[in-house]
Amino acid sequence: MSIYSDDALKLVRDAKRTAETPSLSPYRDDLVRNVLLEMRHLEASLRDILAQREKALPEQVTGLTAAATMHHLALRRSKRCLLAYTRHRVDRILDTLWELGGGSGSSNAALPADLRRNLSSSEADFIVGYTGLVSEYRGQFLEVDLGAALVPPRDLFVEVRVLKDCGEVMTENGAVRLVKNSQHYLRRTDVEPFITAGYLKHIE
Repeated sequence: MSIYSDDALKLVRDAKRTAETPSLSPYRDDLVRNVLLEMRHLEASLRDILAQREKALPEQVTGLTAAATMHHLALRRSKRCLLAYTRHRVDRILDTLWELGGGSGSSNAALPADLRRNLSSSEADFIVGYTGLVSEYRGQFLEVDLGAALVPPRDLFVEVRVLKDCGEVMTENGAVRLVKNSQHYLRRTDVEPFITAGYLKHIE
């Protein structure tokens, strides 16, 4: 038999379990829907209890007050769990967007496939809206790269291994063909976008 906030706690456990994993876990639409339905039920029940208390006999008030308190606390707990789950996912999404270059553009196509697969429709809409705002803001500061690393690189050149075919890429020193499993020693500024997008791997 389930009790109030059971599904809400499952959402929190899911967020905690996946907090250290490299990819975002699938959106638990089933649990979120259950929590929202439960919250609506709790709210309706709470309204009924409060209405009954207004007309209750003195000896009934204590019991109705206790019932109202229980429903109110369960409602608040479910809400906090749901907000914590949502916040965790938004933070993970934003971290990924900025790792991929600062959230420029309004398409989800540049996102890793495993992330796109695990998004809810609302989260996908959020990404489009957020990246649109970033692009609009960035347009006012053309000389500033908002997606650049906050810590300056130690080396101008890096050694990279190609994880996915990139074809021919133009660099400051000319064209370079990036074929899967090949290794190159290139200027960091030329390859950093490919590293963040997962096409190249920086060899330490």
